[in-house]
Amino acid sequence: MDSAQAETSGAAARRRIKPRRPEPSDTSYFPEQPTQNAPIDSDSRAKVVDSGATSSASEEKQYGVHWTHFEPHVDQPGTGHSSPGSPWTPTYTKVYRGSFAATPISRGSRSRHASGQTTPRGDSSLAGANFPLEQFLNRLQLEADDLEDYGVEEMRDGFFDASFYKMPRKELATAKNKKIRSPFSLRRFIQLQREGIERFWWNISRSKRRYGLLRAVTAYMVAYILCLVPVIQHWLGQYHFIMIIATIINHAGRSIGAQVEGSIACIFGAGLGIGAGLLALWISTVSQPARDHYGAFLAICLLLTLPILAWSRARFARVFQLCVCAGFALLFMICDRVGPTISYHKVWEFGIPWVLGISVAQIVNVVVFPNTGNLQLARALHKAFDAAIGGLDLPRPSTARRKNDMSKETVEISVAVRDFRSEITISKISPEDMTNLRNGIQAVIREFLRLECCAPVFEGLEERKEDDTKGKAIPETKIPIEKKDDENQDDCEDDDQKMEIARVRAVLAGPSREMVDLMKEALEACDSFLMQFLHQIVFIPPERRNPKRNCEELSQHLCQARETLEEAHNVWVHVRPSDCGYTIIQIFLFTSTLLQASEQVINLVNATGKVLKNRRNAHWRIWLPNYPLQKMVYRSNLAVRHDRGGTTTAFYFRTMKDIALLMSKIAGKAWVPDSDFTSKPAPQKAGEEKPLRFRAWEVLHELQGFEARYALKTTMTACLLGIPAWMSSSQDWWVEWGGWWGIVAAWHLMQPRVGGNLNDLAARIISVVLGALWGGLAYAAGNGNPYVMAVFALIYSIPFLYRYMISSHPRSGLIGCLSFTVVSMTCYNDKGVTPAVRVAYTRGVSFIIGVLASIFINWGLWPFVARHELRKSLANMLINLSIVYRSVVAKYIYHDLNYMPSERDIIESQIREAKLREGFVRIRELLKMTEHEPRLRERFDPTPYEHLVDSSENFFDHIIDVRQASLYFRISGDKYMAQMMLSSRRDAVAAILMNLWVLGGGLRSKTPIPKYLPSAAIARKRLLQRIEDLDMEGYYEESKYEGKKKRLRFTELERLEPPPLVDGSFEGDSRIERDAKVRYHKIEKWAHFYQYAYSSILNEIVRDLEQLQIYTKAITGEMSIGKFD
Repeated sequence: MDSAQAETSGAAARRRIKPRRPEPSDTSYFPEQPTQNAPIDSDSRAKVVDSGATSSASEEKQYGVHWTHFEPHVDQPGTGHSSPGSPWTPTYTKVYRGSFAATPISRGSRSRHASGQTTPRGDSSLAGANFPLEQFLNRLQLEADDLEDYGVEEMRDGFFDASFYKMPRKELATAKNKKIRSPFSLRRFIQLQREGIERFWWNISRSKRRYGLLRAVTAYMVAYILCLVPVIQHWLGQYHFIMIIATIINHAGRSIGAQVEGSIACIFGAGLGIGAGLLALWISTVSQPARDHYGAFLAICLLLTLPILAWSRARFARVFQLCVCAGFALLFMICDRVGPTISYHKVWEFGIPWVLGISVAQIVNVVVFPNTGNLQLARALHKAFDAAIGGLDLPRPSTARRKNDMSKETVEISVAVRDFRSEITISKISPEDMTNLRNGIQAVIREFLRLECCAPVFEGLEERKEDDTKGKAIPETKIPIEKKDDENQDDCEDDDQKMEIARVRAVLAGPSREMVDLMKEALEACDSFLMQFLHQIVFIPPERRNPKRNCEELSQHLCQARETLEEAHNVWVHVRPSDCGYTIIQIFLFTSTLLQASEQVINLVNATGKVLKNRRNAHWRIWLPNYPLQKMVYRSNLAVRHDRGGTTTAFYFRTMKDIALLMSKIAGKAWVPDSDFTSKPAPQKAGEEKPLRFRAWEVLHELQGFEARYALKTTMTACLLGIPAWMSSSQDWWVEWGGWWGIVAAWHLMQPRVGGNLNDLAARIISVVLGALWGGLAYAAGNGNPYVMAVFALIYSIPFLYRYMISSHPRSGLIGCLSFTVVSMTCYNDKGVTPAVRVAYTRGVSFIIGVLASIFINWGLWPFVARHELRKSLANMLINLSIVYRSVVAKYIYHDLNYMPSERDIIESQIREAKLREGFVRIRELLKMTEHEPRLRERFDPTPYEHLVDSSENFFDHIIDVRQASLYFRISGDKYMAQMMLSSRRDAVAAILMNLWVLGGGLRSKTPIPKYLPSAAIARKRLLQRIEDLDMEGYYEESKYEGKKKRLRFTELERLEPPPLVDGSFEGDSRIERDAKVRYHKIEKWAHFYQYAYSSILNEIVRDLEQLQIYTKAITGEMSIGKFD
């Protein structure tokens, strides 16, 4: 029921006889209407149209009718509202004047059997590919009476009034559910090990990563051999093998810049930890009472120091190595061989071996196959070019894999360029040049994502399979309801249309294929030139290493091919709008998008040629970091990200934080009745101090973050494991068992975000056991022979350093290397006094206790659950999509008449779209983590989440298409026309927004979704029906190009203006201005084509919204309202 109507009688509520519908010729029902701009008497405005007029306040109270705005609304003269006079109104309704206006379209023109302007006819080739809009709406069982307004335009006080219809029952549209495998499957385990061995062999034999592994193994073996020399062993002390551990933690497999930064951080971190440990030891022995309770003082010092290191380690990724090394040194100083007397020799035992180990790793990194920092950049560039080249494989099946690859590579190239700018690099190319190349390749991929994979200009739509076209757009903008009884005439029209399609395709197919081939050749040439310039030719296949043309020649050929395609594009001049089938329009839209993509390819080729020309004679030089410091502290280089683990979650949370910041800038504000939106809050003074309670709140609020929780978990673990170290009664067995290594293991393995799963637990324990057994065997095999031990160390270090450096499980590789080093070197120090089996057993148990403590505490206290974060991220993404959709509609479509989207608006929209696309990439990475999480109830089924992610990204892509189409297709008209379309446009937009907010809120709180949601399809149908009515009636508007006061149809008001459609100055060769000039001739036909694209995308958004409802309900469930549902 509309908000302007309410039941005021119990008898009326039981009325079953529908009142007679007035006919347009019956003047008794429709008295003469006043003129549109005639003033309305205020007394008549305050009256209530009610034939009964006897309803009292008590009667309303009895039947529960309440009016939120009882006062009549006041209309200003000349605003487009008019009094409808005294139309026939049922006796049980009340309609307040001012909440409605007379519709300027007469009742007689609202024919249900004819459309004013025929839209593209559905050709037979589209039958298997798209569902006609008429069938789509008939499926919703919409009756014609639902659209009848009796000549009255309802304003509904400016608020959204939803229409609810029962949706057809649908099952989860999954063609094939993913088979959920048990984590304890022996077959799966054997398959994973075989795949791991194959990847290991490929990386050490073909990939350039073998050079990094070679550097790391070389540094490790140099330090290991030095520790086997008796003189060095005696000189460094009992813990001489800390030099080996230094080459593990700061391994030499990094780039030169990352290695230098890591060496400095590790040395300063170790110095900080030693200093804090010395201070703690001095405090515990400063007096006799302190010496009597030295353990308590050491525990307090650890409680004060370790949380700061852990919090900094979690908050600032850039200081990860510094904090880890500081914690390692601190644990050595206050958890190993402590007592009532202080031993300053511990500083020598840790500090000197540590510095020597860092120095060995640094020297090996510079001498043995040095990595100047171009390798990661070249790899990311090559993958981005490969993804773009793959996007030109047209036509191809409609698979999401290619699209996901292109989206992922746009993110990876951004990360690589950010790393290049934030660390010390040695290269010929400058960071500014790399930034320009990154922007160019991202622009190319962004345009390629808009290309239809079916490429209708190359092949007929009838050749596409039905499975490849599910979920495609509804291609029509209006409903051609005219029916012809003569079937022969229909067949003739189909034959004519097929001939027209063949003619258009014959003209455009050749130039389009030439353009695609040239763009592919240009991208391959740019890829080859850049790889040669960066000295990374190994990434290029042999057949692409010698391009036939240089960048200038490629740019010229692309411009010529573009001109040829533009000339062939003018074939639409001979196409009549009534003969435009959907296939023809799709062909023209594809070639138009191809022209826009060629512009970006030309820019990329020119940028590549400029870089090669300017840097051809340049020498290798050192580039210092030029990334902003406030951003750099939160990011780390590639090697550190891999070593610290949790790369997926770190990128995920950082991306979501950036998205939230961008969305907060365009998010709407809550509506406050009778508020003054023109007034702005007074800005806070720069020198004004915050109150003390506010600053206290900020501190307490910060302590609720994940950094403080991680610091608490880490400190609690270390203190609980270190209790025996501070008790005199347990000193003997603590030193014998090397218990402090368990604390070191826990400190290195605990991660701020993820806590590990069952696979990680098993892999780490197995690595500890293998390391302890192999270390004991290395000593026992040759009875302490250093040559035998060196051979055993070489055999063991290759696979485990590979696992630590290259594989996706670095923690198990790290703990395995530490276990082997500690056991083998401890046996070598004891010289057989303690049996090797005893040493391996005691040290292995200490490491296993640290592993178990780190994982179980992470599981028990504030655990990271990937499936919960996945659900919340999808909820946030749906809400973000609603914000972006509202912003696009407000800025690009239904904006004010005197406002046009500026160049700044377009750039900001592209930034938001790029960040949201990165968000979908991170969500897919998070989805993979859910497969390995422990769950007692049942195995987690990711199938509905996968489909929901795909549907959400399709919805997002269609929003981008709407924004792109709006740059060439504007909705014009005056205020009066906008007023006539206000309610229909508002309902169409508000229905989509409400659906997204309801779905996002249900996912966020994990509550069932209501069964009945506002129907976006019905709102869309009513908007199309209003456009039809305005088309039949016509509208008079001043035309700038075809005379004054010409009678135009509403769809003809939506046109491309020849001047630039965005504010700001453009050069003569700008894309928007050139496209506007090209389309100036016969502009009505182009308006027709772009109207089709714009409207079909909106129809497709409605279809995607229905898919979002299905998959969201599959996750959260559906809320029923009773047994009759």
